[in-house]
Amino acid sequence: MKRPLLAALFLAILAAGYYFQDSLLALQGSVQGKAPEAKAGRPAPAPQTVSAGTAVDMSVPVLVSAIGTVQSIATVIVKSRVDGQIAEVHFEEGQEVKEGDLLFTLDNRGFQAQLAQADATLERDRAQLDRALMEGKRQSELASRGVASAQKLEEVQTAVKVLEAAIRAGEAAIENARINLSYTTIRSPLSGKTGAINLKRGNLVKSNDTTTQAVPLVTVTQLRPIYVSFTVPERHLAEIRAAMASQEPRPVIVTLPSAPESPLTGTLTFIDSQVDVTTGTVSLKAKFANDDTRLWPGQFANVTLTVGILADAVVVPSVAVQIGQNGSYVYVIKPDSTVELRLVRAGRSVADKTVIDSGIQAGERVVVDGQLRLSNGARVAVQAPAGEEPSRPQPRPLVEGKS
Repeated sequence: MKRPLLAALFLAILAAGYYFQDSLLALQGSVQGKAPEAKAGRPAPAPQTVSAGTAVDMSVPVLVSAIGTVQSIATVIVKSRVDGQIAEVHFEEGQEVKEGDLLFTLDNRGFQAQLAQADATLERDRAQLDRALMEGKRQSELASRGVASAQKLEEVQTAVKVLEAAIRAGEAAIENARINLSYTTIRSPLSGKTGAINLKRGNLVKSNDTTTQAVPLVTVTQLRPIYVSFTVPERHLAEIRAAMASQEPRPVIVTLPSAPESPLTGTLTFIDSQVDVTTGTVSLKAKFANDDTRLWPGQFANVTLTVGILADAVVVPSVAVQIGQNGSYVYVIKPDSTVELRLVRAGRSVADKTVIDSGIQAGERVVVDGQLRLSNGARVAVQAPAGEEPSRPQPRPLVEGKS
């Protein structure tokens, strides 16, 4: 008997609470001059302000990026080819020189004396040859009359041949002396920039010194043109080889960390004959004119290689592409000013654009700013670019609640 009474009392208290709540809401509405609204009649939330971009069809370059090192095409270590003493240095350290410019002069008095001695020896041998030829002629005439012996004639003829050989040796000795004399003037083997002068005037030098203590006279480094060497992953090798097989040179753009706003353009000239099995990369080289010598041997540079062109690609601003649990996605703005979260397959990125392989079509608008405040189906108001009148959402009629 008590349980039905308790249940009836609980229901009566619950009904009184609902009545009291409705009365309080009605009182507030009468004070504020508003009618009470049902939950179903509440206004829709305000649209979120976003910035938008448009997916477009365009040709996109296929780029490969890497870190490269500037390398000289040729670096020559200048050494002396004869023993001697440095008599004069004809350039300053760090000076740019041209091929054939005089760099060093060695003391050449000993070599001039050797040349003079070889000349004198040759003249002596020639005089002896003339005397032997005359004697040979006389002995030949005497032998023809039977006055001279055949042995004497043979001795004279042998002497002529010996002197002729001596003359040829003397001519070779003169040529060798002249070559050694020319080595006393050391000239630049190429056009480039000189390094530090390791041996100054008065120092003794040795010919082709290969000892560990030996130092070169100077090093000349070619700066124009110049190489940039870099490596790329093996997966790009097929594309790069196909690009090199075409008749058009493959452009390579480098930027220095100190001047990223001033790129330099060169051409790809070399692909290594094998892949490094340790790193899985292949070495490449690009040649640059380097007329302003901005590229310096040993520098690091950011390298971008163009291996081809991707035609009719759908691209969107890179900031529109977001990463979620299910992969890449974008918010597509529908004609009714609501957004749709759409999964996409993102491809290559070029500058501030990203290629979309699938999931979106050219002409569709995407959200590029304000994605964090959005959810699938949310209403948005697209913010106009600076200088334009911002778009305003059309007012929606309120749904009145039942009285």
